[in-house]
Amino acid sequence: MKFRTSLLIAGTFIAGVGIGIIAPVVRGALADAPAGSDTYQQLGLFENIFQRVKADYVMPEPSKKLIYDSMNGMLAGLDPHSGYMNKRQYQDMQAETSGQFGGLGLEVSQAAGFIKVISPIDGTPAAKAGIKPGDLIVGIDGKPMVGLTLDKAVTAMRGPPGSKITLTIKRAGVDKPIVDTLTRATIHVQAVKDKLYGKIGYMRLASFSENASRDIRRAVRKLRRESHGHVDAYVLDMRNNPGGLLNQGIAVANDFLQTGEIVSTHGRHSSDDEVWYAHPDNTLVKHTPLVILVNSGTASAAEIVSAALQQNRRAVVMGTRTFGKGSVQTIFTIPDHGALRLTTALYYTPSGKSLQDYGVQPDVVVHESRNPKDQFPKIREANMPNAFHNPSGMKAPILPPKLVLPAMAKTIAPRPPVGWPKLDPEKPATDYQLQMALKLARAMARQGASSQADAAH
Repeated sequence: MKFRTSLLIAGTFIAGVGIGIIAPVVRGALADAPAGSDTYQQLGLFENIFQRVKADYVMPEPSKKLIYDSMNGMLAGLDPHSGYMNKRQYQDMQAETSGQFGGLGLEVSQAAGFIKVISPIDGTPAAKAGIKPGDLIVGIDGKPMVGLTLDKAVTAMRGPPGSKITLTIKRAGVDKPIVDTLTRATIHVQAVKDKLYGKIGYMRLASFSENASRDIRRAVRKLRRESHGHVDAYVLDMRNNPGGLLNQGIAVANDFLQTGEIVSTHGRHSSDDEVWYAHPDNTLVKHTPLVILVNSGTASAAEIVSAALQQNRRAVVMGTRTFGKGSVQTIFTIPDHGALRLTTALYYTPSGKSLQDYGVQPDVVVHESRNPKDQFPKIREANMPNAFHNPSGMKAPILPPKLVLPAMAKTIAPRPPVGWPKLDPEKPATDYQLQMALKLARAMARQGASSQADAAH
C-alpha cells in the first residue's frame, strides 16, 4: 500500500527508522546482482563491520540497535525526507495529517548539528511561546543538543500533555540564549482561521491536513454571509505553513482556479509522472482578487498552491521567498512494522520549473520587520543535508500574461517604516505584511471595479 504526501513535517519532525524491512530491501538489491558483484562485496563489508562492532566495541550493543542505526544512516544519506517510520512514528504521522496530535507544535529539521525550527504551528505551545522560524534549539531540559540526531531530539521533546519542557534557544540578532519553559499539549490544528476586514476576506491556512479544502470553502461561505455577499477581495495567508497532503494542496488551488495546470510530478518511473489540472466545476472563488502571503516557512503543498495561483495569474504573491521543498514522498506501508517514506519524484510548477531549492519568489517583496537579520539566513530546503539540486525545467505551455498590479503596489516599502510597532501576533495592526496585503487587496478590488465600469461603457 502506498500514498503520496508533500508533508514537510513527515520528513523533519518525525524522523526515525525501524528494523522491519531490511531483509526485503537486501533481497531486492540482490535480485539483479550476480554473485561476486560489488553489491555482494559491499554487503559482505557491512557484515564484517557489524560483527567487529558486536565483538570488540567497548560497550556491548544489541543487534537491533546496530541495524536500526545502519538503516538510519542509509536513508538519511539519500535526502532530508526519506526515512523509515516504526509503528509509533507512522501512527504519529497519520495523526498529524488528521489535524490532531500531541507535542509542542513545532516543525523542525536538522542542520549543521543543530535542531532548527522551520515553523511553529498556529495556536500551539510553541507559537504561544514566541518561537520563530530559524530558531536553533540548542538545549532541552538543560542538556545540550549539539550532535544529537533529529529522531532523538524529537523523542526528547515529546511527552504527555500537561508535562513541562524547557528549551534553550539561539536566535539571530539576540546575543544571549533564550530559555523558555513550555507545557506540552494535545495539538488541535485549526486549519483555517478567517476574519473580515471591511470588505476584504482574510483566511489564515496553517497546514494542509485532510480537511484543508473543506475548511477553506467553509471560511469563504462564512465571509460571504458576514459581508452580505460583498467580499471585494481575499487575502490567503500561508506564512509558516509547512505543507501537508498533496491532494489537499491541489484541492485548495482548485478552490480559486478555474483553468490551467496546478502541478506535475516527474520521477524515475513513468508511474511517478502525473499532471493535475483545475476543474471549473470545483472552483469556489472565480474572479475576486486574491493576495497570497508567504515567507521562508511556507513550504511544500503551500508552495504548490502559491506557484499555481501565481503562474496562472490568479493571485498576487506577497512576502518573502519560500522554503523550496519540491520533492514527492511516497509512503509504503510495511505490514506489522510501520512504513517507508521514500522520495520518488519532484514537483514542477505550471511554468515547468521545479520548486526544489528555488521556492516561490513573491511579486511584491515585503519583510516582517526592519531588522535585516530578523531570521537566520538560508532557512531553506537547499541548506538541508543531502538536499536535491534544482533540476532542469520541463517543457511547459505558454502562461497567461502577468497581472497588472495597481500603481500603489510600487509605493509599498519592503520593510516597515521607522516607528512601526513590534509585531504582536495577537494584534493584526502590528503585522506589517498583513496590513500591506490588505492595502494591496483593496487597490486590486478598486482596479477591478474600474475595469468593469470601463468595459460597460
